[in-house]
Amino acid sequence: MKRAWMMAAGGLFALSLMAGVWVKAQSSGGAGYHAAAVAQAGSIPYPMNSQAPGFVTLDVSLDASGTVQNVTVVRDVPPLTAAAQGAVKNWQFTAATADGQAAPGAVPVDVAFNPYNPSGVGLSGETLQPPSSTLSGDFQPAALVKANYAVYPPNTVASGTVVMMVRVGSDGSVHRVRVLRGKGVLVDAATAAVKTWGFTPATYKGSGVGADVAVAFVFASPQAGTR
Repeated sequence: MKRAWMMAAGGLFALSLMAGVWVKAQSSGGAGYHAAAVAQAGSIPYPMNSQAPGFVTLDVSLDASGTVQNVTVVRDVPPLTAAAQGAVKNWQFTAATADGQAAPGAVPVDVAFNPYNPSGVGLSGETLQPPSSTLSGDFQPAALVKANYAVYPPNTVASGTVVMMVRVGSDGSVHRVRVLRGKGVLVDAATAAVKTWGFTPATYKGSGVGADVAVAFVFASPQAGTR
């Protein structure tokens, strides 16, 4: 009886170790691989004299030190794209790692240019075509396919940029949000909006995995008027 109990306990211990390894692999974007991420983000200007809303997507390619090599436009919304591209080039990133070693990587950045819309009047979300990734390799990032604008809190006069790292699960839904830049009511508005977004999940060697996506909300100044 004692021997049987010890064998059963040993089997449960082995299963728990296997489960732990599986969870670690899922959280890192694949066993032995950790995707690059935004370390420090600056503001993105809303183009002057523009009321146009839109969702811009960029692929930021990095070398093994985390230095930006290229910022490729994946979803283009002129004239908003140039403002996003120019600002993101100056952000700081952490490098990807593969089997514990620094490696080249890339970070997808989705930028929502959010026009002034007190209480969300007249501003709906968008269903988007999945962008064609410009990235190669075993890891393919999550892609934005459904997005809603943030609703300005009533009576606010705040504007500026909120930047978040958003955890997208292997089912394509948002699991958690970590704020890198921004504060106050605009952070609350951006967080509430991004939790409703939908993605195609990231893949590692063809299998769906959880992964992080950088998301920025650029809130227009109230002086720009409503749309």
